[in-house]
Parts: sequence; C-alpha cells; structure tokens
Amino acid sequence: MMMISMLRFRSQPLALLGRVSFGAKAGSRMLSAKALGGPGVGGAAGRGQSASEKPQPVVEIPYKDLAEMTPEVVQLLRKAFVGPKAYGAVAITNIPGYAQLRRKAFRAGIDLALLDSDGRQRAAAVNNTYPGWSGTPGSETHPLQSSMLFNVKEVIPNGKVDPFFGKNIFPSEEYKNTWVSFSTHMHNIAMEVVRGCDRVLEEDVADWASHGRSLGRLADEGPALAGRFICYDSGFTREDRLMDDRDKAEDVVEQLSEIAPVKSAGHAADGLASMRTHSTPVKSAGHAGDGLASMRTHSTPVKSAGHAGDGLASMRTHSTPVKSAGHAGDGLASMRTHSTPVKSAGHAGDGLASMRTHSTPVKSAGHAGDGLASMRTHSTPVKSAGHAGDGLASMRTHSTPVKSAGHAGDGLASMRTHSTPVKSAGHAGDGLASMRTHSTPVKSAGHAGDGLASMRTHSTPVKSAGHSADGRAMSPLSNQYRNTLGSGASRQTQVAQISTSSLITDQEDYLGLVADESLEAEPEAGDYWLPWHIDSNFVTVLHKEMYARESNASLVPEPEGSGLLMMNKVGDVVKFECSDEDAMVLQMGAFGQIYSGGQLTACRHAVLSPRPPGTARFNFCNFWYVPWETVCDTPRGYERQAINTGWNAMMDDSYLNITMRQSFWAFRKFMTSPEARVQFADSVQFKELSEMLPLFQSKAGGSQPQIQVDLITDVRCPFSLISQSNLEAAVANLSMNAQVELRFHPLFLNPNVAKEGESLDDYLWREYGYTKEFAHSEDYPLRKAAVQAGINLNPHRRVVNTFDAFCLVEAAQAMQLQQRLVQVLSRRYFEEAEDISDEQVLVAAAVECGMCGKEALEKIKSLEVRARVQGRYDQLSARLGEVPHFLLRERISGNGLEVGGMRSVQEWEDLLQRVLEKSRFVGMSIPGMHGKEVFLPEANPHAPVSLAYNAQHGWSPTTWPYQDDDFSRMDETPDGNMYAEARLVEHLDESSLERLTGAYRSIMKAAPDGFSVLDLCGSWNSHFPEELIGHASRVVVHGLNVKELEANLQATEQHVQDLNECSQLPWNADSFDLITLALSVQYLTDPRKVFSEMHRVLKPGGMAVVAYSHRCFLEKSVRVWADATDDGEGHAHLICRYFQHGPQGGWEKLSTVDVSPQHGDPLWLVLAVKPR
Repeated sequence: MMMISMLRFRSQPLALLGRVSFGAKAGSRMLSAKALGGPGVGGAAGRGQSASEKPQPVVEIPYKDLAEMTPEVVQLLRKAFVGPKAYGAVAITNIPGYAQLRRKAFRAGIDLALLDSDGRQRAAAVNNTYPGWSGTPGSETHPLQSSMLFNVKEVIPNGKVDPFFGKNIFPSEEYKNTWVSFSTHMHNIAMEVVRGCDRVLEEDVADWASHGRSLGRLADEGPALAGRFICYDSGFTREDRLMDDRDKAEDVVEQLSEIAPVKSAGHAADGLASMRTHSTPVKSAGHAGDGLASMRTHSTPVKSAGHAGDGLASMRTHSTPVKSAGHAGDGLASMRTHSTPVKSAGHAGDGLASMRTHSTPVKSAGHAGDGLASMRTHSTPVKSAGHAGDGLASMRTHSTPVKSAGHAGDGLASMRTHSTPVKSAGHAGDGLASMRTHSTPVKSAGHAGDGLASMRTHSTPVKSAGHSADGRAMSPLSNQYRNTLGSGASRQTQVAQISTSSLITDQEDYLGLVADESLEAEPEAGDYWLPWHIDSNFVTVLHKEMYARESNASLVPEPEGSGLLMMNKVGDVVKFECSDEDAMVLQMGAFGQIYSGGQLTACRHAVLSPRPPGTARFNFCNFWYVPWETVCDTPRGYERQAINTGWNAMMDDSYLNITMRQSFWAFRKFMTSPEARVQFADSVQFKELSEMLPLFQSKAGGSQPQIQVDLITDVRCPFSLISQSNLEAAVANLSMNAQVELRFHPLFLNPNVAKEGESLDDYLWREYGYTKEFAHSEDYPLRKAAVQAGINLNPHRRVVNTFDAFCLVEAAQAMQLQQRLVQVLSRRYFEEAEDISDEQVLVAAAVECGMCGKEALEKIKSLEVRARVQGRYDQLSARLGEVPHFLLRERISGNGLEVGGMRSVQEWEDLLQRVLEKSRFVGMSIPGMHGKEVFLPEANPHAPVSLAYNAQHGWSPTTWPYQDDDFSRMDETPDGNMYAEARLVEHLDESSLERLTGAYRSIMKAAPDGFSVLDLCGSWNSHFPEELIGHASRVVVHGLNVKELEANLQATEQHVQDLNECSQLPWNADSFDLITLALSVQYLTDPRKVFSEMHRVLKPGGMAVVAYSHRCFLEKSVRVWADATDDGEGHAHLICRYFQHGPQGGWEKLSTVDVSPQHGDPLWLVLAVKPR
C-alpha cells in the first residue's frame, strides 16, 4: 500500500497544492486526504472514506451578525467549536475598518523586523517570552523565531502592567500607537466571540452559569493577552511526522485485522512480554518462576530470573539480594528496588531533615509531618504542564525538532541542528565498539559487524538491535547513520565514504546501510514553520499571514505549498482560506477546552513551509491568559471527555488541575533556556542519567570549569579500558588534568558469572565463534585497538564476576582513589591476567593505591556498600544495555552530553570542548557591595527568575500593592511556640546548600577586609564559606532559638528576637556591610518594616541578600506568599516590592538571580544595594 505523506513535499510544493479541492464557498481551498498524508485523513471513518466526502471549511461569521448574536450565530459558534467535526476555530469577517488597521500594523511590524535594526535594539526584550523584540531575522534558530511581543491588556483602555508577564517596551511611540489601535479593536471583537461561546455552553452544559463558570469573565479578568508579531525566516523549518505515524499505526491495525480479529499474544499493551521486535520469536526457555515454557522475547530482562523473593534458587553469585521482599513501610526488611533512590532521608514522617531525593518532583505536595520546612507552597503538582516530560504545554517540541535555519538558498539553510536525540550517538550498532551483556547467548541479535566482541545485555530488548520503525530489518549501523547524515547528494556521498570505513567489515551491514539510506533519498519530510500542536493557553487570536522579501521587505503573494492547516478530532485536515483575507480568527486553546469540560474543541493546527527562497512569513498571534491562579479544571462530571485521546490528541491529562501561571511558567522556563535554542541537544537519557548520578562539588577550586565524567561500565570490559585510556590522554593533551574527575558506576556484563569464572577462550568460541588462534593473534581487532592505546591485552585472562571489585571501587570514592584503583585493577586483570574476583587480589590492589588492606576487605564485605552497588546497578541496567557509557557534565551548569562506545583521543578532545562550550550558558554579573561587581558562576542568566526584574524595564508600582490580609497566616500563634525546641537540621538538599554557599563566596570575595555581616532569621548553620568568613570582623546571627544560635560556629554574636513581634533591630545605623536573609522571608508579617530596618543598619554601599526556595511551613507563611503558586518568579516580584517600599526609594541596583542546581531543590536570590 502506498503511504503518501504531507511530510514529503519539501522540495515539491506543487505536489501538495496540486491536489487542492474546493468547497462550496468560493475561494475556500481544502486539502484532500490524498494531499495530506494518504487515506484516513479526511473523515471519521478514516480509511475507505468516499472521495466525495470532503472536509468542511472553517466556519465564518460576518461581524455584523456576531454583534447581533442571533440564535443562528450561536449555532454557527457551536458548529465551529462543538463536536468531532469542529476545528475549534472561527473566522470573523467584514469587520469595519479592520483591514486598514491590520495592514498598517503588519507593515510597521515587517519594517521593524527587516529594515530597522536600531528600532529592534531600542525595543530589545530580556528574552523571548518577555515583552519587546527578540531574535535575529534571517538566521534565527529558536523555535519561537524572531518576534515583537507586547501585552495587549496593558495598552487597552484601563489596562495595567502585569509584572509576571513583563512590562511593555516599544521601539517608538508611533509604532506603539499603530499597534494599540489595531489590537484594541481586535480585543473587543474577540471578547464578543468568547461571550458567544458562553451562550453555547449555557445551552449545552448543565449549570454552567449557575456554578459561576464564564469564559467571558476569565477573558476580561485575564492579566495578559500576549500579542506576538512573528517573523519566520525563509530557511527555518520544523519537522513533524504526525501524519506518517498515524498512517503507519493504521496500516498495522489494518494488517492485523486481516490476519486475525483478536489481539496476538505478545503485542504491546496486551499484558504479555511485548515489543515483538522480530517476526520470528527469539526462542528462549521460560523464565524461572513462571512455571511455563515461556516464549518471552528479549524485552523481558533475563535478570528477572531467580530473583530473591520469587521462591526459586537465586542465580546470584553475591550474597546481597537485588530485591528483598518488602518496601519501606511494609514491615519487612527493606532493600529498595532500583526504582527507589537510596537517598531517602527526609520523607514524610521520618523525623529527619527534609532532604528530598532527586526522584521527587519539584512541584509535589510538601512532606508534612517531618517537622521541617518541607511544605511546598502549593499542593498541585505542575507535572509537565503539557507535553509529557518536555515542560511545554503541547508544543510537541521534542518530537518536532528544528530542521533548518537561515535564509533558504543562501547557504544558511544547512545550519541543521539535532533532528534526532543525541542519545543515539555512540551506542552499540553505531560503529563504535561497545559490549552488550547477557547471560544467555543471543548471537542473532544484530552484531555491529566490526570484528569486535559485541555482547547483548540481559536487560536490553532485542528491539534495539536494529529494526526500523516500519518493521523492515536494517543494519545496526544504518540505524545510527540514517539519523545523522545529511540529505540528497551529500548523504549519498557520506554513504560512500562510510562504506570504506574500518567500522564496516560485514557486507550485510554495508548493504543494509545503503538500502536503508536509499529510502531517505526520496524528497525529505515536508517542512513546517510550526508543527502540529494545540496552544496551551485559554484562546488564541490570529490573522491571515503576510509574506515579504527578506532582502527589501516588499510584500509578495503567499508561496505555493504554505499556509495554516487545521485538523478536527476525526482527522479531517483543511487549509485555512477565508472569503475575507483581513478576517480575525479565534482558536480555542487547551485551557478553554478543559475548562468547558471538553464541550468546546481546542484547535489542532500547523503551518506548512515550502521554504520559499528569500521569503519570510509574518503573522500576529495573540495568546490569551486567564487570571494566573485560575485552576484548569472541568465542570463536575466532564473530567473524562475534557482531554483528547488518540493519535492526534496533542494534549494529555498533565493539563488538568494546574493553574494558568504554572502552565505559562513551564512554557517560559523552557523557551528561555539555551536548550530550546540549541535544539534539544540533551537527550532524554542524558537527563535521566543526570538525575540518577548527582554532581559533586569540585575539590579543585579555581576559576576553570570543572568537568565530571561518570563512566558506567564493568571493570572487565576491554572497550571501556581502551576508551578510558584515550579519554585520559585527551585530558592530558588539553592540560585539563586539574579540571576533570572520573567517577565509576556498575553495569555488569553478566552479574551471574560463577565464582570459578570461565576461560575467555571458551567464552569467545561459545558466544561468537572466535577460535583461540584468532583471539590470540596479532590481527585480532580488539588487540590492535588496545595496542594503539598503549595497552597489552593478555589473552589468558578469565571471565570473572566483578561485583566484589566494584564494591572496592565504590569504597575508594570516599578517599578520592577511584580512578587510581580502576587503573590498578585494569592492569592486573587485562595485562597480568589476575583474578579480580579474588579477595587477596583486590586487597593487594587496594594497598597499591594507598588504601588500608584490612579496611578494604571490610568494605568489600560491607552490606551497606554492597547494597549501594546493587542498587546503582539495578537503576542503570534498567536504562542502559551496553558498556562503556559516559556522562560528561560541567559541574556548575550541569550541562553536557552522554556518549557510548570506544572513542579515539581526538574524539574525546572534541567532546570535552563541546562540554566546555555548554558551560558558557551559565554565570552572570550583578552589582555588589561598595561599588564592586560580583560574578556569580552558579547563576543561570536565562532562567525566568534571573530575567524577572530586568523585564520590568525600570517600572515598579508607585504605591504599596498589598492589603493587610495578604500578610495573614493560617497559624497566628506566636512563632516562639514553634521554635521552642531546637532543630539542628537542614531545610534544602545538599546540592542547593552548596549553591547558597557558592553565592555567598562570590559576594564575600568583593567585601572589604574586616567586613561585618548580619544573618537575619538564622540558625545553627549560616552556610558562609569557611575560607572567607574568617576575614570578617563581626558575624552576628539572629534567630528564634538560643540553642540553635549557640551551635553556630561561625557566629561571633547571637541575638534572639521575634521580628513579627518587634521589627526594630537593636543595632546602630550603618553597622553592617552585608545582610543575609535565607529561607525565612516568607514568614515576615510586616516585611516593609523589617526591610526598612535592614536598610537602616546597613552601611551605605552595603548589600542585602534574600535567598528563598519552594519549601516553607505553609501554616506559618503569609498568605501572599502561600497563594503564589508560581514559586520562584512570582516570589521574586514580591521580594522586589519589599525592597522598593521598605523604605520607598531606599534601595538601588536590584537583582533577581536563579542559582538552582540542575537536580535538587531550587534556590533563588533577590539582592539590593543601599545607595552610597
């Protein structure tokens, strides 16, 4: 069956429009099913639909009729937004005076984008989700492209600034007036449409109005209507295979239905061992414990055989069970499984410090009951606020990468970024040596054909061995190269080059590669300016696009093959065309759909791009946001129908029960990050591994970036040894020995190797058919690779169990001897053929490294150490199936990459440079005390909190914007009662506290000798850097518990005082150079008075630092804090108000900074200076 996809018309735009059919309305063009991805697009029945059944066009309503809001108009709105055939959009036509206003505004916007660089500079935004101009027309790579953004709600009559969204900034008064006139008219008409939708819901949803639900009220009270005039570069494209995926899924269903009406055993979602990656099942004896001769595929890990607790004899060679019966709280001895982090201190009710694990979501409900400040400021988890895992509300961003950027045809269009996840780089099957481990021979599982031992893991599904998505068998190598090669002639050239590479020694692999690449030589996936998605906001208002030459801004007709597409629930796709090209279009967003209980349909839409040479696309899109604290919930009884399902859902239940602020914050957080611009260079696997393997504070210090390399391996893996040796050589070549630290983590080739081990000769013959003569010869590829790395592999070594060896490696980390120990073990095993499972050999290796032999033996046998090694192995083996695997990260930013396989010295040098390049995404300078500049290396300059203050462009409210009730609390009892008993605990996790100390370090480096510091609302630990606080002449620590203060070893003075009872501080004016207030600002009931007192006792030129996170005692937090569920950015604005009005005009040089670690509790700062 032919599968023609809309994604394959990039270089043939006429092929798309050549199949355009016309509906009843003149000038309304609709794309037929054939033109839009083959059968199944055009109707509810999908395949088999009659060609005469054409999709209906988008509903049009003349403005005159809309203004009268007759029953007929309400019915048209119902047709536009209700039911499976609705596109979730309506066009309002023939609006008096609208065409002139629109064209004048578009003309001004196009001129600004293409001709007025000075104007763009005057209107520069702090980042692309804040008001102002952002982007570089002609070469912009960001998914949002270049645009001018402003808040329509600020400029309409009676409008006001919304600090969370940001203050408007325009290039000129004339430009502002042009857009205000147009957008005000647009806003008023859109309000009429929204109120009309309320009429529909009043008729269709029981008790809609009586329960206080109103779209019109939400729209009217909404703080932001984000008007974004967007310039899409001619060479900018996004990839989207939604239609391909749909067609393939329908093909499979159709073929299966012809074979049998019932679900075949072993298919996905049938509850059996799934992912039948071969048409012929891999024959394997049943898994121990199931009592059946099971035909399980390799998607069922062998490691599950004989686990402790299954009632069968364990195949383990070590004494520590992987999964002992029972989890925490079940009353049984609890060895957590790999899904439970070891670091569990501080969970609810455990009475320990509130140290959250890395697996704890940032936005989860607080751990009440631990007696610590661990209550989160809201109880509704953000989840992902849209698309699962990507933090974007339904932009389908990770699956729709940027494909090209720059002017089409000018040589910049080849600036392609990653179109496939980086995690595919360097895995077995990509031509790089790696080892896949298993306990059962799987010789047919797709060896790389590189002549090196390639073994499959017992926990790795055969699926990864190289079957394409459509079921065609392909070479393991081709799977890698098909994702990384270019297109067209250049791709064919690269295929030819690869064929001569030493990486391919098997003819079958080469033929598989060429065959697979020949498929890709067809016209490549048709491109989009905007991929298929649903906007996450309330509603979106937009208009017919205009096109202009990038060279001179002159208008041109719409290029063939471009335009706005809309899709309904059943899959009908129509290209939007309207009888009035100056119409206003209103699309329902995800928030609107859910809030209406799914009665109104959110608009699925995309924008096609034929990449017209030298032609940019322009449109004015307005994203409407309801009051920020509004929860996205449904009318009672409508929960199940409020969320889309199916292949074109484009949304999920992560939208439910989050606030508008949370949804927008998730969007802003991602879009302001460098990750968005560099196109998702961090794979999902990189992020998962980064969460599992924490970054440790560097002991080296210094100003150079520090890189942590986590090597996931088995110490008997030869590929790992060779690659590690090459890495160490690269580090030395770059003079980075003091900057790079290696850490080692277990991923055993076979955890069930018998105690006596096995001859390597027997193993290689049984597994791979390698004769002893070949394996011992000088021509053995692995031997040659090792010699090149300066390693002499001894062919007489045995295959041994390395669990005990890794227990010793684990213990060596505390002494900073891991890397040295691995080097010694490698030499003894690979070159001297010693048995590194033998305790005597391990103790001798430990002594050689400087460890105590007796202590080393104790560590090997320690149940705690063995449990840590086993737990880490369980975690890693669930995600990785081959060794070696490397995770490289710059320590402060957490940015980096992950690669697998054997790498040359030159490759490692390039990879290290790439990690250093990523480290440049962090660090920012702020004003410090006494006129000094302070550089905060831990700061993320792209984070919303770091942008919050500057996005106000100097604006602040002239009057105090809060009421007395905003500072009320759930628990109004005296604070002294709560702090009567000392709590010598921490309130953030270790990585976040290290960031706090790092920030203090940077600030104190700029302090004068003998400086004085006041730590307000302190406790037993002020977190000041030990090497600098000693230079202070005076360290005063204030708090509520005398025992906590007496335990503070950094304090020279202690003072107990309840600031909510008496805010006046006892010290003279101009007493301190620095005041810190960490993790307690949320409890101040009269912050203006406290901040005024801070100002009084601070020396002129002195600095105040307020640090806060998402934790608090909720019942003791003031209402205005507890109600701000945005956490970081909203609280940054709140603290800025404390400075700006305590006293009014008393502080200057405010800064808001995000110094959060990538994995751990967030940490934010607001800083200000007292004028000199």
